[in-house]
Amino acid sequence: MNIASTASAPFKVLLASVFATSLAACQSAPSSEVSVSPSAYTAEIPELTCAAHGSVKGAAAKLTANRTRPGDPAYMEFRQRLSPGIPSGHMYVVFGRLDDKGNPVTRQYNGLFPKGSLLGLYGGAIIPMPAELKPSYSDCNFTTGAAYRVSLTEAQYQRLLSKVRANLANPPLWTMFGFNCNNYAASLGTVAGLVEPSNRALPSFAYIYAYIEVNGDKKPPAKKPV
Repeated sequence: MNIASTASAPFKVLLASVFATSLAACQSAPSSEVSVSPSAYTAEIPELTCAAHGSVKGAAAKLTANRTRPGDPAYMEFRQRLSPGIPSGHMYVVFGRLDDKGNPVTRQYNGLFPKGSLLGLYGGAIIPMPAELKPSYSDCNFTTGAAYRVSLTEAQYQRLLSKVRANLANPPLWTMFGFNCNNYAASLGTVAGLVEPSNRALPSFAYIYAYIEVNGDKKPPAKKPV
């Protein structure tokens, strides 16, 4: 007996539906269609988040300049803030992943500052001093004076991660007039082809604006006619 020919129409529809569902369940989606939601991203270097200072996600900053290309998966952000120990302020880098709209979904903080508080800070004017690279309470909680975001390709981001990991394993020495927080931040910027301003000894509150301008992302203010 031919079951298919004698079955009622509703039963035929049910059989077809079950067969189609079973067939689909046996097939896996192509790997190109598998994606990771931005919310699933985690920091590649957890010790550089602000978790120890109250926030794994860190804090957003008002951008002074922004060079974000559509489609880039990552970013680095140069930030400047006030410093209780020195009038010039402090410059550091925040980096992480971007969502498909170009918004940060992870923030990791990395900057160079001398160990030993004020002793290390002013001692670095004379001799190179051992340095810290992990975020401080001030990095995570102080208001940012200026911020410059540059998006990165995956290859650039991997180079950045490699540089940061190498620096954590072997921290560079800090010197006030040779290799300070500004110069360290700029050394990370080389992964994106960024360059330092001609005057490498500017205080942080001026250096960040010179850094933005020399890399073509903000025109200098027009000079007043004489």
